[in-house]
Amino acid sequence: MFLKAIALGLSAPIAMKMARFATAQSEGAPKRFFLFYMPHGIAPEHYNPRVAEGDWKNFALDQTNESILAPLEPYKQYVNVYEGFKFPDLDGTHEGIINCLSGVNTLDSTTPRTTVEHVIAKGLGVKPLILGACSHQPFGLDAHGMLFWDGTPIDPQKDPSKAADALFGTGGSSEPSPEVDPNVELRNSLLSLTEAEIESLSGSLSGLTREQNKLQAHLAAVQALKSSGGGGGQSSCTSRPTLPTVEQVRSESAGQVIDPSGGNDYFYQEANFRKLLQAQLEVVSQALVCNAAPVIGLMPMYAVCEFDFGFVGQTDGSNINTAGSHHNTLSHTTAQQSPSAQYNSPISVDNYMPGPRAPFARCQRWFTQQLVDQVVSVLATTDDPAAPGTMVLDNTLIYFMSEIGDGANHLRLSMVEYPQVPSSLHLVTIGRAGGALDTGQVYRSSIGSDAANAKQVNRPAGDLHVTLARAMGVDADFPDAEGAITEVLT
Repeated sequence: MFLKAIALGLSAPIAMKMARFATAQSEGAPKRFFLFYMPHGIAPEHYNPRVAEGDWKNFALDQTNESILAPLEPYKQYVNVYEGFKFPDLDGTHEGIINCLSGVNTLDSTTPRTTVEHVIAKGLGVKPLILGACSHQPFGLDAHGMLFWDGTPIDPQKDPSKAADALFGTGGSSEPSPEVDPNVELRNSLLSLTEAEIESLSGSLSGLTREQNKLQAHLAAVQALKSSGGGGGQSSCTSRPTLPTVEQVRSESAGQVIDPSGGNDYFYQEANFRKLLQAQLEVVSQALVCNAAPVIGLMPMYAVCEFDFGFVGQTDGSNINTAGSHHNTLSHTTAQQSPSAQYNSPISVDNYMPGPRAPFARCQRWFTQQLVDQVVSVLATTDDPAAPGTMVLDNTLIYFMSEIGDGANHLRLSMVEYPQVPSSLHLVTIGRAGGALDTGQVYRSSIGSDAANAKQVNRPAGDLHVTLARAMGVDADFPDAEGAITEVLT
């Protein structure tokens, strides 16, 4: 294959790449990992799945008042909800954002650490793509924006157009390109081939086995693309995908004069937050479809962000007033017990009245809706171009999480709150990771009856992170880990 490619006049690097790819043993479908952060936790009376008695695979995500997880109900077969876990250094609140993904038992911002997405990326031999939508204060990165770490904290890429250019190419980006999957790089190289070259190379593949013959599928896709004049390039990942919101952001932010203090930076202004998040999610979905960035992290807002979320009620036509700052006004709203609830009531989220925290819950549901609309629904309905016969979501693992559980009580553990309300961290996975994860279930570890007891019986979040890494094919450990959750691994 190498000699025939050289004979066609192809460059030696492309010829060698094609030869290696054509004769390599199949390693199965490529896996992708996406971590999506939601700031300020949840309200358990609007979050907890309704589980049938004794059957953790029989649950509903849309029957808990405002139901923060309701947008995921149509994709429930891909979803796992994890209850009964704790983050390290339990006395921290939002500041715990700096250790929730690494398991390092300190809240200082100087101790080196590595967070789960970087651990997975290192194990896969790729560079993670780290994105942000108003992910820290305009003046710069402080502790409330330090979610992602690789020894030191990572400042997320704020500009979705730069991220898109680095991934898909425009011929003008000055940003260093993230490491891309060789399959995608090869598909891009094949675009330069002529029809005669494609026909000649296709003939050279006749002796290869079906498992080894991925190159033939790529050649066929390129041939179809050329014959159609460019249509359908997105599905075969051979051309730049359509990213309308990204291009809108590029246009609006072009030529902007940035104040040295950061106050005029387009990418940290509250008015642009929703558009920036949508644009970054556009980049995420297409990068996952094309496997152009196998490991991605996205941080919308920082841990004490006070953006006004009045737009949530306006856009969905609801009568619930969600005006007010997301942090102090909404997430800090305290729960009120139901009139019939007592200290010895049956354990249930119904022991809290749904009304007081409905505005906060509606805002958190908005984050879930953005994730579903922009990423989950796309991956669930797109054939995997690198693994025919499967959807991209079959080969993807999405980790949806927050730095705390109950937003008002700032819990970094799971416990039964007064009066008898079960409360856990927001920890959810979506996707099967190539069949490595047993999905469609609620996994519950022990939950303590009070804060002191909860610290003893909660399972470390590091165990979940070890499990996610293992599902991605990476052996890893975290400082707070005790072992993988074997019950959710296939």
